[in-house]
Amino acid sequence: MSLPKEWANEIDVGPGDTLRLYPHESQLVIEPSEVGDELKEASVEVEGYSDERIRRTILAFYTSGFSSITLAEPTGFDHSRRVVAETTRKLIGLEIIRSTETEITLKNLLNSTTVSVEQSTKQMQQVALSMHEDALGALLEQDADRAERVAERDDQVDRLYAMVLRQFQRALDNPVTTEELALERTALSDYQVTARQFERVGDHAVKIAELATQFEHPLPGDFADRIETAGRTARDIVDQAAATIIDNGETETAHTALDRRDELSADLKETERELHERDIEESHLIALTLDSLLRTAEYGGNIAETSLNTAARAEHL
Repeated sequence: MSLPKEWANEIDVGPGDTLRLYPHESQLVIEPSEVGDELKEASVEVEGYSDERIRRTILAFYTSGFSSITLAEPTGFDHSRRVVAETTRKLIGLEIIRSTETEITLKNLLNSTTVSVEQSTKQMQQVALSMHEDALGALLEQDADRAERVAERDDQVDRLYAMVLRQFQRALDNPVTTEELALERTALSDYQVTARQFERVGDHAVKIAELATQFEHPLPGDFADRIETAGRTARDIVDQAAATIIDNGETETAHTALDRRDELSADLKETERELHERDIEESHLIALTLDSLLRTAEYGGNIAETSLNTAARAEHL
């Protein structure tokens, strides 16, 4: 096979070297044979790092697609060893495979061929929306125990999102990953954006649950009814929009979700205006709740817009 000389020199390919050729979407990809087998390994000295910085460092390497992460602390690990262990447990497929006084090596043991980004995203949708429903129920019923259980489930959503983001980043670095996942890169991008919105829905479910524990007085009946209805509508918008990505729904469904988002936004702004006109106890907590409901609907709108953008690229609008 004849190749452009500049390109061959740039990637250090010479006569007799083995290349891989495979179709990728509408392109034919050519790459050196060792690229697809290359493992990304990272090593970083974490001496003096705060607990949070250690967590962020591990997460960054994990979601960037690194297969191995070695953390070094020349003076020896103290309480930070516990932080490393806790963070590792929260990331799917990551395990501690070596631990000494001064080094800890983490390795991803998850086989990407067994990963289903579609199923992981669906699971995120189910958990995040269930959290949202329970959080709002806890607020309306002023049930502190129910609110606490919502926060406990947030780690599950975060774990799934980190795994989806990892697969997306790996696909950016190496097109072979899309073959392993049986997804085109554009589809994988849509799933990553959708999963990100589900993570945000989960975050606002936690915020609503935290607000639920701060109320000392029952909500006025009319506001309670509006909040309950708005919460149900916001979740429906997210569900409806997600169907256009996960279930390959019609573009008309995306337009409907966006129209409903705009209608709910207007309703919530009107409710907030009335809230400020009346002398209601703990009105600031109600206002924060309304804002979280609006954000939830907007996340559904983001998913719907992603679906329309994908349809436009394919000229299917």
